Amino acid sequence: MQPQLIFFDFDDTLYSHKTQRVSSSTRDALIELQARGHTIVIATGRGPASMAFIQEQLAVPCDTMVFLNGQLIFRRRQKIFERFIALPSMDRMIEIARSCGIAYGGHYEYGEIVDHVNERVEKVWHDFGSKLPHVRDRFERSHPLYQAHLYITREEARHVQDFLDDYVINWSHDYLVNLISKEAGKSQAVRWLLQESGIPTDRSFAFGDGFNDVDMLLAVGHGVAMGNASDALKEVAELITGSADEDGIRQALTSYGLL
Repeated sequence: MQPQLIFFDFDDTLYSHKTQRVSSSTRDALIELQARGHTIVIATGRGPASMAFIQEQLAVPCDTMVFLNGQLIFRRRQKIFERFIALPSMDRMIEIARSCGIAYGGHYEYGEIVDHVNERVEKVWHDFGSKLPHVRDRFERSHPLYQAHLYITREEARHVQDFLDDYVINWSHDYLVNLISKEAGKSQAVRWLLQESGIPTDRSFAFGDGFNDVDMLLAVGHGVAMGNASDALKEVAELITGSADEDGIRQALTSYGLL
């Protein structure tokens, strides 16, 4: 088989939050993929600060990683692609958030901030199993902002839809919407890497579980939704496999003849 380019979301795709690890079945499948000449890419909503954790959990060499839902691409720990949000456009978001008492925040290359901590913020980061972001009441204009956040519900988002329409948005929690540049997104990172590698779309695969993986699955030749995936992702997937705890990665790779 000719070399394939295979994109994997990390959380609850490769890494199970239930067991807090990457299963041996998944790890062995990734090793076998590479031994057969295929290239694996991690495409996550996490920031580059998670690079060491991801590498440690995978215990499999992975040269290329896509971070912040497509805003950054690193290869061998070097940044090779970036898209960021123009800070002046964030002034309106801050105005909206403050007028409604909504928490907001953003993600720089190696850190995340929130303007204040409330019950929603605590709930989101508790559910993520992560520490609370640093509290800052303004964005640092001397550093690129790669992703912005509003701690709102989908119902509340309807009232600021005109603002949200200027961005690519995805929901990582019932109380958290992420905003990124319309020039970014996991799909844009996929297309950029396909063009760079010279591998045609029909020789590309993507695995995911969340709403932020929808555009990625649509950008590849073969999209796979995990068994624990959101309904929105399952609707666009070519194949639905088992969950991260059910050897879903190996099942799907085997069904495509990649293993």
